[in-house]
Amino acid sequence: MKEMINQLTQDFIENRDTVKKAIKLESSYIYPVAANVFCAAGVKADADKLRECKKIIKKNAGFGSYLKGNVMVPFAAKLCIADDPDAQFEKVMTMYGILKEHFRRSEYLALLATLLAEKTTIEEAGHIAARGRAVYDKMKKEHPILTSKEDSIMAGFMAFSEKSDSELIDDAEKCYELLREKFSDKDSVQTVSHILSVTNGAPEEKVDRMIRMFDALKKAGRKFGKHFELSTLAAVSIIDADEKELVDSMIAIDSLLSGQKGYGALSLDKKTRLMHAAMLTADLYGESDNAQAAVSASALAMIAAQEAAMCAAIAASAAASSANS
Repeated sequence: MKEMINQLTQDFIENRDTVKKAIKLESSYIYPVAANVFCAAGVKADADKLRECKKIIKKNAGFGSYLKGNVMVPFAAKLCIADDPDAQFEKVMTMYGILKEHFRRSEYLALLATLLAEKTTIEEAGHIAARGRAVYDKMKKEHPILTSKEDSIMAGFMAFSEKSDSELIDDAEKCYELLREKFSDKDSVQTVSHILSVTNGAPEEKVDRMIRMFDALKKAGRKFGKHFELSTLAAVSIIDADEKELVDSMIAIDSLLSGQKGYGALSLDKKTRLMHAAMLTADLYGESDNAQAAVSASALAMIAAQEAAMCAAIAASAAASSANS
C-alpha cells in the first residue's frame, strides 16, 4: 500500500503540473481536480492532447456556455481520457441539452452532463434526468431554502441508485438530522447526507462511521474542513474498507502533499490539502475487475469523491473571484 500511495501522489503532482502547463491562468483550486481525473483513470496527463481538448470545448460549446467556465479544465481532462474526444464532447452536449429540459443552466449542471456522458447512454439519460428532477423536487420540499442549483449534481448522482426516491430522501433526512448534531454548516451537511443516502446500511451506522473517521484525523493532527470539504470525507467513508486503513491512507497522502509546491503557506491551505488527500484515497480503492464495479460502494465512492471535489473547487473559485473583484 505504501508504494501505491507514493506512486499515486507522485502521479497526481505530475498530472497537476502538466495540466497547469497546458491550460494557463485558471484557478489553483481547479488544477488538482483535473489532475485527479487522470489519476482515477490510471493514465498520465498529456499537455498536447489537453490543449486540443480545450480547443474542442472553446470552438463548439457555444457563447456563454457554462462548459467554458470553471468546469472547462476538468472537462478537458475527461475528454482526454475518452477514446474519441470529439464524439465524447458531442455526447456531453447532448446530455446537457437533456438536462436543461429539467433543470436551470449552471456550472453544476454542466458538470452533471459530463458525469452522465461517462456513466449512461443517451437513451437512458432522459430517465436519469427526469428522476434527478423528481429527487431534486423532494429535496426542495424538505429544505426549500437550502436546496439550490448546487444540489442538481447530487440529485443526478442519486438518480443512479436502485433505491426508490422516497427511500433516498428518507435516508438522507435521517442522516442530515444526525450530522447536524456534529456539524453546523447546513449546506455541507445536506450534500453529505445525499452521498450517504445512496449506500446501504442504517443512517446511524453511516453517520457514526464518518464521524469516527473525522475524529481520528483530528486526533492525528489533521483537521478536516467542516464546510465544502466535508462531502469528500463522506465519499471516502462509504468505501468498503477498514476505517483505520482509510484514515492512515489519507494521513500518508497528506504528509506527502505537504512537501509539494502548491501546498505551502501562500498557496492552498491545509484543509484543502487534506480534502485532496481524501480524493486520492478514493482513487486507491476505485479500481476493480468486477463486472458489478459500477454499483459497488468503492466505485460509487470514487465517483462521489471526484464530483464532491469538483463542486468544492467551483465554490472556492467563485468565492475567490468575488473576493478579488
